[in-house]
Amino acid sequence: EKVIVDTLHFKGNYPDSCSIQGAFVKGGTDSQIETQSLFWRELLPSQKLTMHAEHEFAEQINAIGPITHIRLNVFPDGGVSRLRVLGKVSR
Repeated sequence: EKVIVDTLHFKGNYPDSCSIQGAFVKGGTDSQIETQSLFWRELLPSQKLTMHAEHEFAEQINAIGPITHIRLNVFPDGGVSRLRVLGKVSR
């Protein structure tokens, strides 16, 4: 439902933008999850970030169904102090 990317305290070393990918992975080892990551779907398309701020995204999120794992991609690099992903538990 909502993603919060927090760059608080990063004033000179913050990423220019970020995106988030998600996957539904049942079981498996770390290496199997890594292999499957090639096929993860885009949860949040690339979004511009600024220094020392909380960035809240809701309308920009793609509906990809249930997910068990997420991956934060930062471009080109930089610091993120906190990532919050809020949603509903699916049973």
